[in-house]
Amino acid sequence: MHTLVLHHMTEGSRVWFQELYDGKTMVEGPEMHHYQGTSWYIDIPSAGTVTLKYFGRPLPRHSWAPEGFVLQQKGKPDTPMEVTYHFLEQLSEKACEKSLASQHEVQFSDIIPRVKSAAAPMEETREHPAGWYRITIDHDGTPAVESDDEEGAFYAQVTLDKIPRPLQPMTIEDWPDFPYRGFMLDVVRDFRSVDEVLQIIDLMASWKLNTLHFHLADDESWCLEIKDLPELTEYGAHHALPDWDLKETMALKPTVNGKIGNVTYYTTEEYQRILRYAWERRIVVIPEFDTPGHSRASIKAMQAYERRTGDNSYRLQDPADTSHYWSAQDFTDNVLSVDLPSVYKFYGVVFDEIIRLHREAGVPLKAIHIGGDEVPEGAWSGHDRHEMKEMFINGMIDLAEARDIKLAGWEDIAKGLEPETEARLKRSLYFVNVWNTDGIEGFPVVLSPAAYTYLDLAYNDSPDEIGLSWAGYVDEQKTFALQPKNYKGNVIGVQAQLWSSQLRNFDDATYQMLPKALGVAERAWNAYPNWSTEADFKTDFERFQEIICSREVLFWKQKNLNYRIQ
Repeated sequence: MHTLVLHHMTEGSRVWFQELYDGKTMVEGPEMHHYQGTSWYIDIPSAGTVTLKYFGRPLPRHSWAPEGFVLQQKGKPDTPMEVTYHFLEQLSEKACEKSLASQHEVQFSDIIPRVKSAAAPMEETREHPAGWYRITIDHDGTPAVESDDEEGAFYAQVTLDKIPRPLQPMTIEDWPDFPYRGFMLDVVRDFRSVDEVLQIIDLMASWKLNTLHFHLADDESWCLEIKDLPELTEYGAHHALPDWDLKETMALKPTVNGKIGNVTYYTTEEYQRILRYAWERRIVVIPEFDTPGHSRASIKAMQAYERRTGDNSYRLQDPADTSHYWSAQDFTDNVLSVDLPSVYKFYGVVFDEIIRLHREAGVPLKAIHIGGDEVPEGAWSGHDRHEMKEMFINGMIDLAEARDIKLAGWEDIAKGLEPETEARLKRSLYFVNVWNTDGIEGFPVVLSPAAYTYLDLAYNDSPDEIGLSWAGYVDEQKTFALQPKNYKGNVIGVQAQLWSSQLRNFDDATYQMLPKALGVAERAWNAYPNWSTEADFKTDFERFQEIICSREVLFWKQKNLNYRIQ
């Protein structure tokens, strides 16, 4: 049972708050109303102190507590409320069990990249794969670098920068096992500033990752300026309480962080700055605009566009749609009406703008990610669900083929297609992110399994950890334990995912990344660990932990980044 005590309330006012996906089975006190997604509100029946007790799922950790309390009164500005939390359980204490004082005792052999096994590409082909390099350090400490491409030269410099001084005689030969080594950053639920994104790119570069999968649009926000459709950001990237009649007239409702009055988007100039900064570090950016579910921000923004202009040619949801559904994040109005030609006109404008921004920035556009995941049952009422998916996939392929670009998506887009559509998609597809199944046969796959690579999952079940737990718990040992060879299909890479529904600031973001993201980066570069026994894994992981504590943590401390070592 949870208790809310609201002090100094005014009769006739309304209190809003956010709480993660939780059904209330019993309420004592004023009735609680669910609006959309994580939003709840209470109408205050009388002045003074209001106490409300409600029952739902047990609170697994403090970060699941209700937040973002805002007072709404007719004729007055909406006012954030100060909140004090009282948790009855004891907080556990965290401490770094590894001593940084012994860093000078680490042997040079500890940081030399592992010799590749005979199964690796270099031994098989006797040719240097992309990103290959060799560093030779002579007896006077002078390094010489050999590489076949710019990536190899860059990765050699990354390695040189991490070798302790003075340099000792050695030869290092290394290369990535996968051509795709990714990091997905969700800025929709909790926005990251440009400077924060650049800091994440610096971390990616230091781990030799080469792809930033940039999750820019979902139910809660549209985070990139599209100049021909200004409502996407003027409406869809602003957040305010619904009006007293529960209409989102001027802005979207708050995201799960509960903030109002915040702006959550990148201008075209800021986006191009991110593109160039990443490309200088041999990282490409793949923007994602989640469709045809997870589309509430764009749907509502185009309704605002239609109210302003009277133009319905960019309409994304049919006003006559009578579908009843409940999405994974508790939305009831977040699915595109994919039978409307206006849906494809809209995404044609979006695609053209993305192509222009990348071209003008002078950086490659490997693909546009269209999401495709978690379309709720009950959507597209009155239509055959399979036919609607076929229509949507073929419509997006039409857009891609006409512009000579590739698509990417979550595994859902590759399932249950007609043979002709599947063949078309294979020709147009850069990759699918496999997040929930063992593999997708016949498609290029980027491994993104939730149980190993979702960094937003809590480190453990301690109540003072942040994060979700629907797919278990993820720490650096779990990410390090991923074995790509156990997955079926054409695996081209590995990717870490940082969803942001449980993040509230940059410290939260880096805490969830550091150190667990390094395990994913290790498996993306060294995909074939030689573990014959549990003892082999333990020895390898202990070495990995020692490198983190003796090398990486020093860098994080210099940059004042929040991290977790246990």
